[in-house]
Amino acid sequence: MWTWVMVTALLVPSATEAKYIEGEVKTAEKWAFITRFCFLSSDGTFTFDVEYDIDYATEKLLLYYDSPHQWPAVYKSEKTCEEREAVMKRENNQVINLTLYSMNSECEIIRSSGDKATYQCRGSRSFRSVRERWWFIAVSNCESTKGLQLKYKITMTNGFEYWTKHFSADEFYILQTNLVAMVLELGILFLSILSAAELKSRQLFHTTYRLYMSGVVIQVVGLIFLNLHYAKYGYNGVGLPETKLIGKLLLSITNILMVLMLILMGKGFNITRGRLRQASSVKLTAFVCIFCITYAMLFIYEQKVFDPGEVLYLYESPAGYGLVVLRCLAWIMFLYACFFTVKHYPEKYKFYYPFFFFYTLWFVSGPVVIIISNHVIDKWVREKVVNGVELAITIFGHAFFLFLTRPSAANKNFPYHVRTTQITALETSATGVMGNNTLDAFSAHPYAPDFAEPKNHTSPDVFIVSGAVEMDPDRPSMRPIQAPRSIIKEDNSFPHYKPTAPPPVFQEASDRPLSNGAETPK
Repeated sequence: MWTWVMVTALLVPSATEAKYIEGEVKTAEKWAFITRFCFLSSDGTFTFDVEYDIDYATEKLLLYYDSPHQWPAVYKSEKTCEEREAVMKRENNQVINLTLYSMNSECEIIRSSGDKATYQCRGSRSFRSVRERWWFIAVSNCESTKGLQLKYKITMTNGFEYWTKHFSADEFYILQTNLVAMVLELGILFLSILSAAELKSRQLFHTTYRLYMSGVVIQVVGLIFLNLHYAKYGYNGVGLPETKLIGKLLLSITNILMVLMLILMGKGFNITRGRLRQASSVKLTAFVCIFCITYAMLFIYEQKVFDPGEVLYLYESPAGYGLVVLRCLAWIMFLYACFFTVKHYPEKYKFYYPFFFFYTLWFVSGPVVIIISNHVIDKWVREKVVNGVELAITIFGHAFFLFLTRPSAANKNFPYHVRTTQITALETSATGVMGNNTLDAFSAHPYAPDFAEPKNHTSPDVFIVSGAVEMDPDRPSMRPIQAPRSIIKEDNSFPHYKPTAPPPVFQEASDRPLSNGAETPK
């Protein structure tokens, strides 16, 4: 599935988002949309260099802004070309005539072989408005009988600083936010590696924790890719579109892994059971597949269907709303799983209560912020707000899981108590039962007991340990030491428990004379 999503995303050509763009318009229509940009209220600059066949003269560049009576009133409407031009105020210099007789562009006629002539025009505009505005650039020739033909090179900037020049106003601070998020995720990755080393030494490095670490690693790599794109973008306004696509894909995989891990832990996987029921496995597999397909559709939509003249950022699209619905469904599955796990294993409540309440907020906060952004937040700040909130949600989710599962001896929230070697023994057992543990139900225990130092030579049965001996090099005999806690002996509440006779007590021989005067045999 991951391979399919990766191949799909990489084979789809990247959409042009550069704030330096070049291309060609050739259509039978008399009016066509070119690009958009969110300019600052006072520092925005629009520079153009265009060329078109003189047979298509006279063409115009039209600059619409985002007020309801302007761009929304003309784009994808039934208005004629003349009606679309009429909504603009010429005193605001929103119309640029691409002709020799224009006062607002520098044009010349270029003649080539075959008596072919073209107009070549250059010029610029500065924007002044009461607030940041989206501006939409279009080309028109309402008198044309042949349609439109225009080659263009357009540069749109906001000020002169590196952090703002080539960035649309709705993209401000995205690079800074991503850099901070990358540093924080690197810190979480370092701490999780230390934690994983401790868990591995104690044979508690379970599949769910590996999923968590995989998500953190992929998140860091995805942020590195995104930062490479935006860093280059700040210099030339083009960036690395393919690198950006890969970065966004990796962040999506992180999201999917996090959702999968939370649902698995909610069902008690590696905590109260070693495997899921077949029905649960089928449902979870189907849900993850749908999640992956929806994300793939989101990327395809962005590259193939996304209309920059109508949709200002990705979560306004149908695929974006589809992700919101899937996240809510994942939350419901998480609630259901946690409820029944705590019901059957109440001794695990110290882990599941904070786990449940925090990750309920984690599931819900993303959709809530997206819905609020789409209906309340101003259009020119939506993308950077949603980007920052999504990164913050991911960071808090990773950090809280690291805190909740820290392998500290004094940590009463620690979820695991059955070791990986025990689960392996259960999986290879003919009956799937060893001691009072089965793959479908572990023995009840709030925290994993540790063996006391020094290292002991224990019984081969890792589930029932009734005694242990320590080799003493100074004595030819062996002396007994305190045995580790027995799960069977102490867990009377577990359903597999069956009372048995107490084991015989091993008594060390003594040199003290017996009561009848005889000596202990040597």
